Amino acid sequence: MLKAMKHKFNQKRAVWAEETAQRIEEYAEQQRTASLEKMRKEEELNHLLHHEIEKYLYTIHPSFLLNPDVVKALHNRLIARSQGRFSISLHVTSEMRLALDFYNSDLSIFIRLLENKGFELKGNEERILTALLNKLSENNYRMYFDRYGDFVSENNSLQNAIYNYLKMVEDHSKYDSGRLDFLHKYLINKGLLSPEFTKKKMKKLVKSFDKMYADEYKLTRLQKRMHDIG
Repeated sequence: MLKAMKHKFNQKRAVWAEETAQRIEEYAEQQRTASLEKMRKEEELNHLLHHEIEKYLYTIHPSFLLNPDVVKALHNRLIARSQGRFSISLHVTSEMRLALDFYNSDLSIFIRLLENKGFELKGNEERILTALLNKLSENNYRMYFDRYGDFVSENNSLQNAIYNYLKMVEDHSKYDSGRLDFLHKYLINKGLLSPEFTKKKMKKLVKSFDKMYADEYKLTRLQKRMHDIG
């Protein structure tokens, strides 16, 4: 009888083990399905975001958003919007004013368009901003490369590269964020700057060269102006 009871218990234990294994497999399958569904939704949202940003930036080129200080202020503004509160920027430069006006009059409308198409802002503030700025910087680089050309020859120095940049660019534009973002990328691509070299340091470097060679730049521009007259 003891042997029969033991056999019956072993049978039950085998059934329990099989049921447990089945539950584990079902749970694992549910997790795989949920994970695949989450990946599918993420892919759809990323496609929507990048597609809409590409179309949006075809209509406008807000290069002042490429200022690092402006990026921080804009990020705070997006977080405030998703939390239903108001963000105030106390440090206001000319580009900051442009960016805040742009946010109120244009970018906030674009975000509403994204939300209407199913993109949720809350929790995705950094994703939206990063995608927008990456595409803006890419467009900006192509635009200024077409305008200024490949102005650094092989084995050129950083000093000569910045000198050439300052000779070409108009006085009122040489420190604006779009041109500095282009120059920063261009010099990294040429191997004249390390990728770790920040855009803020880039601006200081350009200012120091501009101050050092100010008279030479003025002479070069005057000669070019007179030459263009004929």
